[in-house]
Amino acid sequence: MTAILYINDVEVDVSKFKHPGGNVISYYYGQNATHVFNAFHHRSSKAQRLLKSMMKQDSAILIYNNNEQAMLDDFNAWRLSLIKRGFFEPSIAHVLYRLLELFSIFCFSTYLCYLQYWRFSIIGFGLFGGRCGWVQHEAGHGSFTGTPWVDKHIQKMVMGFGLSTSGKVWNSMHNRHHACTQKVGCDADLDTAPFVAFYNKAVENGRSKKYSKLWLRWQAVTFLPITSGILVMMFWIFILHPYKVVKDRDYIQGGWILSSHVLLSAIYSHYLNWNWFQGWCAFLLTKWVASVYLFGHFSTSHSFLDVVEKGSYPNWVDYALKHTVDIDTQNAFVCWIMGYLNCQCVHHLFPQMPQFRQPIVSKELEVFAKKWNKPYTVISYIDAWKLTLKNLNNIGIHYHEL
Repeated sequence: MTAILYINDVEVDVSKFKHPGGNVISYYYGQNATHVFNAFHHRSSKAQRLLKSMMKQDSAILIYNNNEQAMLDDFNAWRLSLIKRGFFEPSIAHVLYRLLELFSIFCFSTYLCYLQYWRFSIIGFGLFGGRCGWVQHEAGHGSFTGTPWVDKHIQKMVMGFGLSTSGKVWNSMHNRHHACTQKVGCDADLDTAPFVAFYNKAVENGRSKKYSKLWLRWQAVTFLPITSGILVMMFWIFILHPYKVVKDRDYIQGGWILSSHVLLSAIYSHYLNWNWFQGWCAFLLTKWVASVYLFGHFSTSHSFLDVVEKGSYPNWVDYALKHTVDIDTQNAFVCWIMGYLNCQCVHHLFPQMPQFRQPIVSKELEVFAKKWNKPYTVISYIDAWKLTLKNLNNIGIHYHEL
């Protein structure tokens, strides 16, 4: 396919452009990429300059049908209104609060270890890792402080020290997820079989193995404690992320990762008079808790929804509203426990909006969706877990019966 995009109704030739985010740009060849460009590059003056240099003069214009185009124009007007009203502006007070929260949880967990309550301290350090996951996610989108280079280093720090993994590796996978949510062959979050399968065709397309049938039959049971807590954690911490860090010679990220292994192991060894190996095993248990906490919550906003088949190209609004759900957006506890990712539809429409502002915007999204007869689904926290586990169970049964 020709490397042509359409942005702001103008043809853009990207055939000679090496995209910093990798081949994710190729998923929009021949498509209107206006809204995904605005979503990803809201704060980047460099991206705006590059765009101007690649725009073709007197080029063809790609438009949707009249009603869809009117809806997208209204969406863009709403986006500009949100910018004007300050919804894309970060809050230094909120940044300090989030970082102070991480520091407090870490110190309290260390104190629990000092008191010999090591089991509770493992839960505490696991919570610390999970909360680091929410902060790094927002920093990876450039919406935490709003200053790209600051957010980049915050992400390196909290991802490396809190989760022993790489922010750069996370971004490369996560940007694909945002660019084409729930799309087969594009969204990296769907390419998980045979460890876990979130949709039927994942187990129908040539992956039918006797050993995996029994495994996936019980994936609703194994998803949190084994798949998320052990398999994903072990693969990320010991294979995928270290390999990428070494390959890229990312010494800063490597330093933060190494410090997480050393310091947490040392805390347990010192306060409990354990040997180094015992301390390191305790460190791994904290990562198990963090992985269960994070990956479990990540799955509750997407995994049970319909996928987008190859060859189908929804517009930006439909990607968000038809393939994500919001969860108790006005519930303060749910907002906290999910790091504001319970406002998933809003987040997918505006990934560079500071996430603490999204519960307010969700009320406006409801009005927008109703105006254009678009689905906007808000479910309870309990129902989100029920639907996620039910979907895993149903797919396991389907695969077992093939």
